[in-house]
Amino acid sequence: MSWLRPRNLLATILVLALIAGGILVALPSLVSTDLIRARLVQEISNWTGYGVEAKQAPHISFFPTFTASMGDVTIRNPWATDGAPFMQAERIEVDLSLLSALMGQIEFTETKIVRPRFVLDEPIKSLSDIGEALAKSDGRIGDVMREAKAAIEANPAKPDMSTVSSQPFGRVRLEDAMVTFKRPINGAEEQISSISGVFDWPQTSGVASFQGKAIWHGEETEIDSSASKALLLLAGGASPVQINLSSTPLTLSFNGSANIAKDQFFEGTLSLTSPSLRRTLEWSRMAEIPAAPIGSFTLDASVTGSASRVKLESLTTTLNDNPAKGVIEITLNNPANGTPLGINGTLAFETLDLRSVFSGIMPIPDGSAETDTVISTPFLKQLNLDLRVSTQKATAGNVSLSNVAATAQIRNGRAIFDIGDATAFDGSIAGSFQLADEPDGGTTGELRLNGTDVNSASIASLLGLGNRFELGKGTVSLVLKGPITRWSSALSSAKGTLSMRFGNGQIRSLDLNRLLSKAKTDRFFSLNEKTDAWLALDKMELKANIMDGVAALETAQIQNKLGTLTFAGIVTLMSKSLALTGDFAAPVPAPAAAEGAPADAPKPEPTFNHTRFFIGGSWDNPFISPIISQ
Repeated sequence: MSWLRPRNLLATILVLALIAGGILVALPSLVSTDLIRARLVQEISNWTGYGVEAKQAPHISFFPTFTASMGDVTIRNPWATDGAPFMQAERIEVDLSLLSALMGQIEFTETKIVRPRFVLDEPIKSLSDIGEALAKSDGRIGDVMREAKAAIEANPAKPDMSTVSSQPFGRVRLEDAMVTFKRPINGAEEQISSISGVFDWPQTSGVASFQGKAIWHGEETEIDSSASKALLLLAGGASPVQINLSSTPLTLSFNGSANIAKDQFFEGTLSLTSPSLRRTLEWSRMAEIPAAPIGSFTLDASVTGSASRVKLESLTTTLNDNPAKGVIEITLNNPANGTPLGINGTLAFETLDLRSVFSGIMPIPDGSAETDTVISTPFLKQLNLDLRVSTQKATAGNVSLSNVAATAQIRNGRAIFDIGDATAFDGSIAGSFQLADEPDGGTTGELRLNGTDVNSASIASLLGLGNRFELGKGTVSLVLKGPITRWSSALSSAKGTLSMRFGNGQIRSLDLNRLLSKAKTDRFFSLNEKTDAWLALDKMELKANIMDGVAALETAQIQNKLGTLTFAGIVTLMSKSLALTGDFAAPVPAPAAAEGAPADAPKPEPTFNHTRFFIGGSWDNPFISPIISQ
């Protein structure tokens, strides 16, 4: 074959190169920019169902691929004459089929939108609106959408999509996009920026997916989502949906089905992981919460819901290493009609740190510098809460509890944390704390605590009285109420009552005979002097009225076989200062009956020897001085 000779082969290659070069030189004249511009505008309009305007002529590039680029592109909803356009982009680039272009046709293989700015009414509603717009548009996508809607209307529960044709859609790449939208519930404006990712929908009958990343509320977030029946979803039906979201404040995974039509319904399985629930709530801006921190949080549940309501069933969760199971229902806040965020449900814990859980519901003092900060109460009107909690073991600060049944409620400007029943201090207790906004703008706090058959040593330690008391079991009742702005000053304005009654026992390091002797002779001495003696008693009873941080003793008695110790005076709760008088009444033995006296002769009235003294200092370091009788 003579043409395979080197000389002929070289000539053939040269001729082909000249032909190819000629074609490339002639391409700009063969491919009309006006045609490309018109077809690009038409195809993008068919994609979205919206009107498209390109203010700059396309720029065509043949290397390394056949690409057309249009600048300053605007897409508008043709039925919304007012307001910002749906999208404004700095540039749209499309990869085209050269062969189709030479034949007068435009086929996209990939589209890149550079720095677009999307303005949505709200994401789900706008996505539904796009489906409606596509159904009204011309072209292949519009035809497919109308077929899908007809299939749904024929059988909403189980539409027959086999009658719906399939058309190519393609791939859209976003570069530095921004989305401005309104929150579905309260209408607050939000912004997601620096969006970069790929929306891939090869065929309208197949899976549509988006993978990318964005910045929301200052945190970079990675998104991986897909809808296996995207056409059905846009047409108003339900589609299997998978969403994975990963950021520093929150990792979320949803696998189920969704409907973005008028009713906006979804169901499936949900998993959440957060290093700090408080940080996640702040990041998502769901609601204002008190300043107290909340720890790590995980959640797995079956979820059903709509745009305004979410129900979590078969729920397993861990809050700050406290595992629990239960059911939770959340109603999202809607300031438009005055509905705050609502949370209702039940949680059963194995072990529970009450402070770590309920500090996220209402402010709780923790002894830190924040104790002196002003208590924030806006959450009282932003949250409706009815949460019922049970646990086998619990802690509240240094107090250990078991078999706890508690509730936390917030409604109409009032928060109530109530322990209806629990085992603590070797007995049973019930208590509640309330925080309420008043009409005058102030805030009122109320504390109630009742203990039955409780251990005196544990109660004394809780009240800061040390480990002196080893008494029999008894009862305790405490009621405090008053205006409150800071925990550090709550007692200074509180009013209420305190009562305690305990049975037989002893008080360590208290030598009664030595005390009485010194009270008669010494001018001043400390009750904390070390001694191995102890005071045995049969009963101890105390009642006090509390006002403005001062406890005035109404009844205070210690009884034993030797007599009765009675106290009167005041105790300041803030400084622990004492200003008391003490009286020990020792019964004087009755004289023997006179010889020959009648047996029914009246017995003489009992008489007592009194030793009186003054108690000052503080209740953890008291001092005694005698009272000299006239």
